[in-house]
Amino acid sequence: MKPSKLQRHLNTKHATLSKKPIEYFERLLQTSNKEKNTLENYVTLNDKYLLASYEVSYLIAKTKKPFTIGEQLLLPAAIRMSEIVHGKQYAAEISKIPLSNDTVSKRISDISNDQFQQLLMRLKDSSKFAIQLDESTDISNMAQLLLFVRYIYEGSIHEDILFCRPLEGHTRGKDIYKKVNEFFEKEGLNWKNCVGVCTDGAAAMTGQDLGFTAFVKAGNDHITFTHCMIHREALVVKKNCTRIKHCVF
Repeated sequence: MKPSKLQRHLNTKHATLSKKPIEYFERLLQTSNKEKNTLENYVTLNDKYLLASYEVSYLIAKTKKPFTIGEQLLLPAAIRMSEIVHGKQYAAEISKIPLSNDTVSKRISDISNDQFQQLLMRLKDSSKFAIQLDESTDISNMAQLLLFVRYIYEGSIHEDILFCRPLEGHTRGKDIYKKVNEFFEKEGLNWKNCVGVCTDGAAAMTGQDLGFTAFVKAGNDHITFTHCMIHREALVVKKNCTRIKHCVF
């Protein structure tokens, strides 16, 4: 950055500008800085609109409302309130927030994927975790496998739903184990870090030879298997329901 080298560069590479006065270059610098500030302001505003779109989409998902409510009710209401309270200038800014049906759907999908990735990172950072699973049939007569996970995060125990996947074809213990094992392999989870498995008493889950727990035990002797507490209560009530009916309280 020596003056002599800068002068030589100007004369050899930009000969047409070498005779220009210094005011010319100062004007170029001012124009460049102005364009830079304009671009930064534009990008910052776009980030605000994007963040607002994600926040509203998250609220729509939490309240389980139709995605169309964003553009049909929430956005018009927000525009109208801003116009009354702050004026048309602020209302015009609110109207720039994207909340169409497709946009809200995409935002919710992005939020869901991000939460899933955060959960996977927590599980991988946690030294141990336990799972609880159950297989049930939905209203369309499709078998669904629901898997919950309990893990340690920031010194406390957390519990989240890990996945809900359909079981195509059979619902045998082998099929359930295959579905869970494929998920573990795909997402980089290790059975060695799993210390507990909780299931109901169905044969597909607890069968001695062909149940889900039998396939898990094959290479993981360290895992503790327990019976779901809710199903225990159901079994007790079923067995003692006749005696309970005649109890006098």
